[in-house]
Amino acid sequence: MELNKEAISKRLNEVYIYLRKHTEYVSQTLLAQKIGESRSNFSAALNGNEKYITEGLIRKLVNTFPEISKDWLLQGKGEMLSPDEELEENYLRDQRKKYGLSLAEISEYTKIPLQNLKAYEYDEKRIPVKVQALLERFFERVEYEYENRNEDIDSQIPVLQTEQITSSVKVPYYDVDFAGGWTSMELFSQVKPSFIISSPDFARAEFACNLVGNSISRRIRSGSIIGLRKIEDWQVYFPTSELYAVVLKNNLRTVKIVKRSKKEGFLELIPDPLPEYNHPPYEMELVPMDYVIEFYQVVAYAFFERLTM
Repeated sequence: MELNKEAISKRLNEVYIYLRKHTEYVSQTLLAQKIGESRSNFSAALNGNEKYITEGLIRKLVNTFPEISKDWLLQGKGEMLSPDEELEENYLRDQRKKYGLSLAEISEYTKIPLQNLKAYEYDEKRIPVKVQALLERFFERVEYEYENRNEDIDSQIPVLQTEQITSSVKVPYYDVDFAGGWTSMELFSQVKPSFIISSPDFARAEFACNLVGNSISRRIRSGSIIGLRKIEDWQVYFPTSELYAVVLKNNLRTVKIVKRSKKEGFLELIPDPLPEYNHPPYEMELVPMDYVIEFYQVVAYAFFERLTM
């Protein structure tokens, strides 16, 4: 019987999507290796190249994953999952158990309300499309961390994925505002970070946190993540007129353009807001150098869109 290879290719893609969601084979490379097929041949079959859509490929696939119906894959008969293998599946529950995460931890990282997650897990509510996309990105980050974990990084901390990722860059990110939301610099050595940033743009940063406010919005947008590097002996020298995060003796913290004042022993903290945020106008502040207890250079920044529920 002649096979409709165009239809088979579409069903192969359905199988691939299913296996990505319900197994650890989350990429074409991993799945191809599992079934004993080359990645290029498997990709070509998914893309509809009839030369590589063969009964041999189908046989390898169903032998490896017996829950997939061979009759459905070849001829479209019945359902994708064989009747004796079909189980009630729940994406959230399966992924959560796969990585040993609690619903509370997922809620903390994704900001999805805990009661909603419970409803999704127990099939009391369908997962909305936007929430499903958010969960998939979250578990992709967790999967990346599992594949790239080492002894220096807590394996329970997911990696914040960006367009560029460098495995040698592992910068802890804390989901707090530099100017508020914490009481001591000890936070950044005693509290587990929310994510690990692996973007090469943050290679010089020692840690990262949030910047909230519009006083330097011409330079950095409010809500951005900033990468900071502590400057030792800054009283002796620091490149002037650049962005720095400053902690004062009264525990107030701010991010400003900093330069030495003509008044000896003082620093000028200079705002740079966009015009629409400059009413009433921000003013330059004069601060004694000996009133500064921590001095950080802003070495990187990025803005990431966050989905709200």
